[in-house]
Amino acid sequence: MLPLEQMFIVIGLLLALLELVMGIATGFDLVLVGTILIIGGFLGNIFQNTYITLGSSIVLGVAYLWFGRSFIKQKLIIVTKHTNIDKLIGKTGVVVRSITPDTAGMVRVGDEDWRASSDDVLYEKDKITVKMIEGVTLIVKKLS
Repeated sequence: MLPLEQMFIVIGLLLALLELVMGIATGFDLVLVGTILIIGGFLGNIFQNTYITLGSSIVLGVAYLWFGRSFIKQKLIIVTKHTNIDKLIGKTGVVVRSITPDTAGMVRVGDEDWRASSDDVLYEKDKITVKMIEGVTLIVKKLS
């Protein structure tokens, strides 16, 4: 059986590999815990002392949980910022160029013309409402 120091190194490498397989879903926790185990294993190997392996791993683990985890999570959180185009959702307008489910057309919302698509066939001068936005295309629906 492997000595504890080498087991820590192997488990650390497996955790880092698992993080690569799973992607960012774990928020780098597996990589960091794996790195802590690898560092603890190497320190234990250098000093030939199991207590150094355990002690350094515990100290680094607690330090990561206490300080580093919130910092890492804060950097990983993606904040969605609404832009001015989002204010168009729910607004009404008029079809300027006919729209079919296969072909985008143009609508006028306020004093601006926008590329628009719809699941329905819409003809010029039909009244529409903006349901959502995909890229720079308004997804519209005919007003009843």
